[in-house]
Order: sequence, then C-alpha cells, then structure tokens
Amino acid sequence: MNIDVLGHHDLSVKAVLMAVLLVLLSGCSQMPKKPVSQIDYAKYSQQVKPLATELGEKEEYQFALDLARLEVDRKRYQRAEMLLQKLRKAESKDIRLYRLLGQVYEAQKKNDRALIAWQEANKLADKTLDDESEMARLSLVEGQYSIAENVYQGWLKKQDATLHVSALNNLGFSALLQKRYVQAQNYFEQALQQDPLNGKALNNLKLVKTLVN
Repeated sequence: MNIDVLGHHDLSVKAVLMAVLLVLLSGCSQMPKKPVSQIDYAKYSQQVKPLATELGEKEEYQFALDLARLEVDRKRYQRAEMLLQKLRKAESKDIRLYRLLGQVYEAQKKNDRALIAWQEANKLADKTLDDESEMARLSLVEGQYSIAENVYQGWLKKQDATLHVSALNNLGFSALLQKRYVQAQNYFEQALQQDPLNGKALNNLKLVKTLVN
C-alpha cells in the first residue's frame, strides 16, 4: 500500500514557491515614505540591498520544507500535506518528509497513513531509534503487533541496558494488549530485574497481575 498523492497535476517546487511569495510580498513596499522630492536616490540605492531574484534548487527545496513545517505548527495539515507530497516527488529519500507526513496524518487521525509514513522513514539509511520508536508505537495503536515486536526484539540485540529495559517493557505492553497476560507478566518482571526502580514496568506489572488473578 502506498501513500495517496493528492491531485493529478504535478507542480514544481518553484511553482509552489512563486505562489507563496506572491502572497507574502503583496502589499509590501521597498520604497521609503518620504516625499519624492526629498529622496536622496544615490544614498538610498547604496543602503538598500537588491533582492535575490532567484533561489538555487537546494534553497528552493529548503524554503518549501520550512514552509511545510510552518503549516504543521499552525495546524494547517491539509496544506502541509500538499506541500510535502510535492516535495516527495522532488526528493523521495529525504527522511524529514516522512517524519512530517507521519505527524500530519496522525494529527488528522489517519493513523493507517501515519504508520505507512513511518515505515517509509524506517526504510532509509539515516533512520534513528526515535524513528523506530514512532513506527512501533503507531503499530501498537493500529494493532500491528508483529511490526512493533520486531522493533523491540531488535533493541534487545543492542548493547544498551536502558534500551533493553524499554524493549522488555514495550514487549510486555504489546502482549498485554493481546491479552497474553502470562507472557506480559514475564516481560515486565524481566524489565524489573534489570531496573528494579523502573516505574512504568512496575505499574504495568501491577496491572497485569490484577488481570491474571
């Protein structure tokens, strides 16, 4: 399953930027408010720096990406999605696009699409533990337990004691959601063996014991 692409007419990044800039620049003036007769044009021309008439491809792309982030911050998710989908056609390997799309879709309660966005992010070489964590979290929300559990099993193979505790606790939570209470209790107990003061694992263990008994 692939993320749907909005619209049938592909616009370039430059075309999107031109439309945005027209809005931003409308009503603005670079001229001083002094009467024309009092303007010292020689002095004024030295003070005012000429506006850049063109951006390079990288600058155009970064400008559009920053604009998409701004739309997300302002909770204008449909506009952000449109921009991100356009940018994805220009640079499909930019992990930042999928992270933002994941946020956009989840904010719109489109968790199935958000999960796909995070799965795409995790296919890229520069993925991080945070990317894995977000994908696993949404997998649990969507009932895709095997996806989440594969992530957490992978964490157990890393040389990081703190990560091991998180993995065990999350595996226990996945088992709990699936009503595999004995298995869940085992995972929580393993987490507490490694970190006896871990509050999340302790609370989860108390919960699962009430369900088992």
